[in-house]
Amino acid sequence: MVPAGVVPAEALPRAVALHEAGRLADADALYAAILDADPRNADALHLRGLIACQTGRFEVAADLIGRAIRAGGRVADHHANHAYALQALGRWAEAEAAARRALRLNPALPEAANTLGNALTLQGRHEEALRAYREALRRRPGYAEAEGNLGIALQALGRAVEAEPHLRRALAASPGMAEAELALGNALLALQRADEAVPLLRDAVRRRPAHAPAWAALARTGGARTVERWRRALALAPADAEAWNAAGLAFQAQDRLADAGRAFVRALATEPGTIDALTNLGSLRRLQARPAEAADLQRAALARRPRDATARTNLALALQDQGAEAEAESQFTRALKDDPTQALARFNRGVLRLMQGRLEEGWADYDARFESSQLFAPRRIALPPWAGDDLTGRRILVWREQGLGDELMFSSCYPDLIARAGGVVLECDRRLVPLFARSFPGTIVRAPTADPRDADVQAPAGSLPRHLRPRIAAFRRAGGWLIPDPDRVRPLRARVAALGPGLKVGIAWTSRRADTARRAAYTSLDEWAPLFGLAGIQLVSLQYDGRDDDVVAAERRSGVRIHRIADLDLMNDLDGAAALTSTLDLVLTVASSVGEMAGALGVPTWRLGGRDWTQLGTPARPWFPAQRVIRPVAGTGMAGAVARAAALLESLTR
Repeated sequence: MVPAGVVPAEALPRAVALHEAGRLADADALYAAILDADPRNADALHLRGLIACQTGRFEVAADLIGRAIRAGGRVADHHANHAYALQALGRWAEAEAAARRALRLNPALPEAANTLGNALTLQGRHEEALRAYREALRRRPGYAEAEGNLGIALQALGRAVEAEPHLRRALAASPGMAEAELALGNALLALQRADEAVPLLRDAVRRRPAHAPAWAALARTGGARTVERWRRALALAPADAEAWNAAGLAFQAQDRLADAGRAFVRALATEPGTIDALTNLGSLRRLQARPAEAADLQRAALARRPRDATARTNLALALQDQGAEAEAESQFTRALKDDPTQALARFNRGVLRLMQGRLEEGWADYDARFESSQLFAPRRIALPPWAGDDLTGRRILVWREQGLGDELMFSSCYPDLIARAGGVVLECDRRLVPLFARSFPGTIVRAPTADPRDADVQAPAGSLPRHLRPRIAAFRRAGGWLIPDPDRVRPLRARVAALGPGLKVGIAWTSRRADTARRAAYTSLDEWAPLFGLAGIQLVSLQYDGRDDDVVAAERRSGVRIHRIADLDLMNDLDGAAALTSTLDLVLTVASSVGEMAGALGVPTWRLGGRDWTQLGTPARPWFPAQRVIRPVAGTGMAGAVARAAALLESLTR
């Protein structure tokens, strides 16, 4: 009960004591009584406003503290708390002005500097906000809230390395700071330390199970529960276009293209004209073999942001898919004019030029492949790069890149390099070491090492053609360059001969890399049925990832035997795979390392598939003199290529 006849000077200390004891209702009642007696009592107005802040009634707080300032406006704390209330109400410019007034009155007030930082952050003035948070910490070292806010701001700016120590210190001082915990999880994700991020983000969603950004961050860690976590995030924030777009990318990475498409469409429905969603949906439509739609979506993005180099690069790719190669090249070039660092445009322009046989221009652009994380991960080696200059008396380190098939293809350059250099160190896939050591005598051949220093210069394998194969005339004219182990070839040759009469034909119908972007280049074994009825051949599986169930099912349906060398691990024993391949009369394969191995051994090879850049503008593949490309008739797909190969094979066995 509020006592009658309150004397403000006597009642205020009692109200403050109640306030400090946490008896907020009693303190508030006493402050109200004081104000009944003295409506302009600045201290009672301010302190009653502070209780309103503490109980989440920010409109009331802003009004009361504003009246306190008008009654006695030279108190820094009043302006600082007014700024806090205004910030909570989303009145960020007013909050900034109030915080600055507080700091003019008392520059050593860290709370005001922290609130100023928050107001600036919410206005998008991030660099100014960083200065405010740092000033708060200078005034009060160890101020956990300012430390956390500084870390959150740095993370939001993409400066994860700087953010991490601030966020860790904030959480060590105040473990319950949920936003700092979430920001640290996101920073660790940005630093590709998902194993450290996952426990933090799990804790964040445990603390705040209805917090959509925490679920979205946890979803970005990947894993088996990615889709479920994105669904939780989106259920909590169905109007968040950015989250729908990010979810679409996650679904696409898991090859859930229908889900990805729905997510991108929902992002656009939520926020029409979102450029990232437009470009991502366009890229998805291209993966779904709908290049005209893809091009239209990229044009819509460019209509909103004409200098968007990513959208223009994606438009160029869609145009290329439609056969408009000159226009595609023009768009790649324009993307590079808008953004000279756009590695995706330069690399893809290089691939297009290589596909057209324009080797010197193409190889120059192809070297951009390590300049974007969306292409290939660079390897940091302290040795200077080889620029094609004289190697007499000098040793060069060549290191593997990309996949096994690419490594085998680029190894066609090794004999020429060995002839030029004073010494060569080859770092290759561990499985290739014995085969390469035998095939390239006089070189050092080893698996990749952590910090190689035993050479004068270095080059990734895919950069050798720029200097050694600038023209088609520079490619090998005949034969292979890899030498299988004769001690393994002899028994395998006898086993293959015992399979039966006729040509021994190795087959490989798919690849471990048969993701969405490459799926059209691969087949099912059922599509090889035209070969199964041919007389005069023995089919031998070279499918390195087993696929025994595919083989058994095909044999049951066709009644034809597809031979397998069961005790040979074609995936991991590449020396054994080379020995087996060398015993065959012919290899028929889709675009996979099986064909590259056969071609490098000099075994006659028919590669089934459409035109690609590795043909370098020719009907075949200059890397492999013994390899022939069999393309499908327009509109028939890979099944058409198999049918053509079967007809050619039948003509050989008549």
